Amino acid sequence: MATGIVGEFLDLKAETDADVLAMQCGDFYEFFADDAELVADELDLSISQKSSHGSSYPMAGVPLSELTPYVNALVERGYRVAVADQYETEGGDHAREIVRVVTPGTVLETSDDDARYLAAVVRDEGNDSDADGPYGLAFADVTTGRFLATTVDDGGDLRAELYRFDPAEVLPGPRVRNDDELLEAVREDLSGRVTAFDAEAFATGRAQHAVREQFGRETTDSVGLDSELAVRAAGAVLSYVEETGAGVLASMTRLTAYGADDR
Repeated sequence: MATGIVGEFLDLKAETDADVLAMQCGDFYEFFADDAELVADELDLSISQKSSHGSSYPMAGVPLSELTPYVNALVERGYRVAVADQYETEGGDHAREIVRVVTPGTVLETSDDDARYLAAVVRDEGNDSDADGPYGLAFADVTTGRFLATTVDDGGDLRAELYRFDPAEVLPGPRVRNDDELLEAVREDLSGRVTAFDAEAFATGRAQHAVREQFGRETTDSVGLDSELAVRAAGAVLSYVEETGAGVLASMTRLTAYGADDR
């Protein structure tokens, strides 16, 4: 079993469902074991070896000041990257904790000026399993704070909206996760990342709470968001942005509901 820096890295990696972990070690962010081999292959980094408890582990690293472009390059390839920062304990030792998970839909620094949307899709839980809709949709661009929500009647309209916004990442609700055809279209035709986020975030009560906490208790009425499905999608987006630690909730100050006439 690994100890020391490598052991701490592996313990932190076990705490997250991110694909890759970058852990701060002094003036560098380091990757170990399988993560080191992955980033070396994807980003052409050099690999060295780190000994721990009689075993040797692959290691790769980048300077502290150069992490962002490397993380963005991984995210552009569809990876979710956890970032663990170093801090000093009361006893003067160094420890690390995950402070951010950078994902295709929550990356803050992009290489172009195009909108980069995070989307959530919810299907009516009460309908027959063979029914095609209705669906609730929410789209957020975390770089600008633009946040939209709507409902559509069927799968055709749903696909049209997804193609129009071309989200970088899609959070499918519980019933949508079983729609293999839709998810395949997202992965192949839209090149978006599909992320299975906590199903509870799509629950009506929790989603309503997230929306009200962010925008005020009267939000749904004031913006005309009278659809439970749209509220559930919007609430899931807010919960995901908060959980990934993007730190941009404060800039998401307005939720806009739109309908068929606005498309």
